[in-house]
Amino acid sequence: MPYHIRAGREDVADTVIGVGDPARAQLFADAIGARLVNANRYLVYTGRYEEMPVTIVAHGIGAPSIAIALEELKMLGMRRFVRIGTAGALADLKIGDVVVASAAVAARSGGIYSSYMGDSCPPLAPSPLLTAQLYRRLKKLGAALGPVISSDAFYAESDVAGLWRSWGALAVEMECAAAMMLGWLRGFDTACVLVVSNVVGKEGSADLRGRFLEVFKEVLEALREFMWGS
Repeated sequence: MPYHIRAGREDVADTVIGVGDPARAQLFADAIGARLVNANRYLVYTGRYEEMPVTIVAHGIGAPSIAIALEELKMLGMRRFVRIGTAGALADLKIGDVVVASAAVAARSGGIYSSYMGDSCPPLAPSPLLTAQLYRRLKKLGAALGPVISSDAFYAESDVAGLWRSWGALAVEMECAAAMMLGWLRGFDTACVLVVSNVVGKEGSADLRGRFLEVFKEVLEALREFMWGS
């Protein structure tokens, strides 16, 4: 039995969508009429999109938090995971734009990555077939495909944004690298879809709930197609 997510295997679907913000988890749960199956540490909801069972988890902020959630959801039967999160733009992107992560760079070595992989370089790429399916669907929303940075130092990002841009990174967020690493290590498909919530080094914000619901619908359709080829 997982230590933090106090749910049974019957409560968790094969397909899980993860978000950092509990309010976004509730927004997505309401959109498909999902029920709350765990409120201990992580909010977890399970429902259906058409014929497809779907679980939604609020995995919190940062690599350690998402790692615990993914380890425990895998124990409960998860087979594929898609993160729908926010990101700060590094490339020529604006608030509300969509990024499909083709890879992630962990901004700092050590920490959780060394705990799992020692001195080896962890695999920080998503599942290619799932990512391709998501990109095909999300292109209609103008999605960009490319690498992102995963950094646990939110307020230090502007100091190194220029370096990250020189690497070709489109955006910076906090959890994709850990999710990708664990997908390969624990044997589940992963992909990450991000909505730009700010431009690094500039002020500005917007209400993105409508945009997230658009993205959520396309991700669900992509997952359905990925599983059943429809």
